[in-house]
Amino acid sequence: AAEGEPGDHGDANSEGASPLQQANASNTSSSAANTSNGTLDTGNTSNGTLDTGMRRQSIPPTFCDMGNQSELAIGDQVYLCVFLSTSPPKKMVFRVKVEEYAELKLQGSQARAIDNQTLPIYTWVAASHKESAAPLDCTSSDGDDVRLRKSRVSCPQVYATSTHVAHLLNLVINMRDGAISSFAWDNGCRGCGPDSCLESSKSLDLLTGKHSPEMFSPACGAELTGCTSNGLACDMKILVTWAGTDRDGRHATSAGMRLSKFSGFTLASLYEKANSQYQAVTSR
Repeated sequence: AAEGEPGDHGDANSEGASPLQQANASNTSSSAANTSNGTLDTGNTSNGTLDTGMRRQSIPPTFCDMGNQSELAIGDQVYLCVFLSTSPPKKMVFRVKVEEYAELKLQGSQARAIDNQTLPIYTWVAASHKESAAPLDCTSSDGDDVRLRKSRVSCPQVYATSTHVAHLLNLVINMRDGAISSFAWDNGCRGCGPDSCLESSKSLDLLTGKHSPEMFSPACGAELTGCTSNGLACDMKILVTWAGTDRDGRHATSAGMRLSKFSGFTLASLYEKANSQYQAVTSR
């Protein structure tokens, strides 16, 4: 839902916020204001630099330390950090509610992803924690990184390539007894043709920009040429749903509305509606 329209999810909706800022390498809990929009990290950080070969030489560490998030109950507020693999990485902080079907809108993400960047550009999501919030290495489902960090960060998900932008994505947050246990991208290409289907790498190295040849989590993408003529038309929107149990044993059920539950025809209509809504915003 667009900001101010029926169905608005308040804290999860960031439309109208200023452009994405650089990821902060320090504790950012003080930068999260109690507003109805996703809040921006405005802390200072050293910039990553590119050499003439466009290889990343110095990338500041990415963090999502918004304070302790204890065992959660349905309706509790949770901080999520959404990152873009620009150079340096960019971050936007959102406040959502457990079990609420939320829409995270990253205003300015299209321009940031396309402007003087080495494509493809990936996104990933992190829960609040003190350690590094670099994207999860998902090349092995039972690997050390998955075992140690799957409750903190998601796998990388492609956002922009040299020809397309996956501007509508779906993330399922899994809980176990009130603790976030994992993140799962739940996308697909039933709503678009093969030429518009973008596949994601299972891993991403922020220092080198290299990504694994192993692919997963395909998503529909809009043509980049159309995005550049429509301004905000291809800013990223992430639909967040929940599954599992809260601290009181109650089951989260909003994952029943995730994108993979829709038929191909319904999905195609959803992508078309998302495009028309963004274009309406730009024409105001």
